[in-house]
Amino acid sequence: MADLPAPSQKPTTAAPPPPTAAVVLRPSRAVDRDFLLHLEAYLARRDGVDKLLKISRYAAKILLAAPYSPIPNTLAPRLKSFESSLGLSRKAFRLGKFVQDLNALRAAAASGALSPTDRLLAVVAYGGEGVYYFVEQFVWLAKAGLIPSEHSRRLQKISAWTELIGYFGSVALKARELRNIRSLLQSRIESTKVGHYDEEIRKLRTKLLLKQLSLIQDLADGLMALGDVRDGKGFLSNPLLMASAGLLSALISTHKNWTSC
Repeated sequence: MADLPAPSQKPTTAAPPPPTAAVVLRPSRAVDRDFLLHLEAYLARRDGVDKLLKISRYAAKILLAAPYSPIPNTLAPRLKSFESSLGLSRKAFRLGKFVQDLNALRAAAASGALSPTDRLLAVVAYGGEGVYYFVEQFVWLAKAGLIPSEHSRRLQKISAWTELIGYFGSVALKARELRNIRSLLQSRIESTKVGHYDEEIRKLRTKLLLKQLSLIQDLADGLMALGDVRDGKGFLSNPLLMASAGLLSALISTHKNWTSC
């Protein structure tokens, strides 16, 4: 920057305009979007509608299970019927969803970046979830009346066990991924100059947050699967606890789907 003239001196030429302050442009963390267009894109997704149904269902379950529920006795049966119909509707939304787990298994098997342990955990996670979604189709058909109802309980038991196995593998796999992301983030921070903006650090922090939320969601869903396996017995199968875990899972999933569409 050129030296400014002293106050007692008169410059012989016009003083140059003050330099424009340098502006560091940083990538926007969220692209501004029209809300209704964003909502349309969200509702066009199967998972988007499914999670809204999940929020409604477990909010109804919380109202029904709360010890001091504000719901009058005359409304409780209708709310229970509403909750049951939402559960049946969600099963219909899962038709063919097991295909995404088949593709995830194929991708994991073809990936050379995964360690043998990660590949095994991927098989447990995607395999368990894939079988769960496949069996859930028949659970839906049984509840809808197309398959004899005597098969419903056995199908639900198989569904609950495969879901629990899938969440066990998913939690273990995501815990390992979290360690890797933290390690990469720490290395990047240490190699970056103090005060210097780094887009890669921002991306890693966002990825870390999303992975943490995903792990919490899997733990909540795994808790509900454990309750289904135990047929509602024990402290961990408390209806209010199960409903709260379901609502937490639904809110996290809704957030992830909203930000990704």
